[in-house]
Amino acid sequence: MGDTSKARETRSTAPAVERAARILDLVAESGETATVSNIARELGLAKSTVHGLCGTLIELGMLERKGQGFGIGGHVMLWANAFIGKSDMVAEFVRLWDDVPGLKNETATLTILDGNEVVYIASRHGEDPLGITFRNGMRLPAAFTATGKAIISTMPRDMALSLYPDGLPAALTSNSVASLEALERELQETRARGFSIDNEQVRQGMVCLGAPVFDFSGENAVGGLALSMHSSHATVEAMDRLGAYVITCAKTLSQRLGAKR
Repeated sequence: MGDTSKARETRSTAPAVERAARILDLVAESGETATVSNIARELGLAKSTVHGLCGTLIELGMLERKGQGFGIGGHVMLWANAFIGKSDMVAEFVRLWDDVPGLKNETATLTILDGNEVVYIASRHGEDPLGITFRNGMRLPAAFTATGKAIISTMPRDMALSLYPDGLPAALTSNSVASLEALERELQETRARGFSIDNEQVRQGMVCLGAPVFDFSGENAVGGLALSMHSSHATVEAMDRLGAYVITCAKTLSQRLGAKR
């Protein structure tokens, strides 16, 4: 009975998934902005079907409106960058850790953005324990993390704010950024300074400094690199030193991934 139900569900949903994939392929390959009429004609679909599927794909961030038609949305680019760069980014992160002796003193983490959360894809724990273990696959609100702020700071304002249509998530600590206005200020400071600061926003007693990681694909970061320390060690001098260091490490990692900056 269960197998029959599962098969029926697969038959009923697969056509829509297949059509959506074909639309994405056509838009990606189109030299000009694809319209509903063009897509319907090329794929042999009813305009009403195309209109409905494109509306859903826009809501999911896989397509975006461009004039009278559509272009590939940012969410698809996230997948593309993750597919192309994730394994290379992790491998180069490990190489960087091995090649730079001074880096071993700090706890270093590498994340990518998924929606409005960061996902940890690599970490190396330093000689000074922080009382927290960063695990691959761990997710945290991007607005509170150093890597998340670093990544979001490279986005246009509208794209950054669109991550939080319902406002920021629940605070993790009393220091977690409390409003979109405050987050905007932090992002502006991050751009001016070159690195982001998580001042005990994720965990009391831990301060993290982050910088964006780029590859060959463009101006938006594909990941974030952070170095962490105990808040008791976070003097102005130590923050300046570690901030400059995380910028250097992120730039080195970016260059190894093909970034031209």
